[in-house]
Amino acid sequence: MFKNIARKLLQAVTRTRDFYYRRLREIAPSARDQRVLEIGSGKQVKGQEAYSAVHIFNDVAEFRQTDINPAHGHEVLDITKMNIQEQYDLILCLNVLEHVYETEVAVCNLHAALRPGGRLIVAVPFAFPLHDEPHDFYRFTRYALERMLAAFDDVEVEVHGPAKMPFGHFVVATKQSS
Repeated sequence: MFKNIARKLLQAVTRTRDFYYRRLREIAPSARDQRVLEIGSGKQVKGQEAYSAVHIFNDVAEFRQTDINPAHGHEVLDITKMNIQEQYDLILCLNVLEHVYETEVAVCNLHAALRPGGRLIVAVPFAFPLHDEPHDFYRFTRYALERMLAAFDDVEVEVHGPAKMPFGHFVVATKQSS
């Protein structure tokens, strides 16, 4: 119970989800008529999508919601085992990578799933309490993210919060065009 209260208080102070959603609203118009894959769509609360960004991407050709937890009601997809080749224009991986132990495998699979010129959007917490234990493995610095995503042609890391103790990071990584 204390963990939930602490997490909600920290979310209210840092407003990290608001930051991510604001950035996604800026990106959404450029995804018009594109195929979007969302990794970690999350649970529903009172019949509403509590964690998914589906409400932001209205004009896309396809918005595929997935999660590793079947109880969340979305298609089950494990990004460390998926074998999708160049099918998506945009992949959203929001608050997921810190829960993936084999991040290198996951990033390679996400890169492979993007079409040439496609974009991977990653959001990860940094100064945030442990959550979804025991499956909370990492806190990534901007430097770790840049190295992890080195296979991408362009990687833009935006820090949310103070530079030396960020609340989180928002990344846009673009796969090289053919």
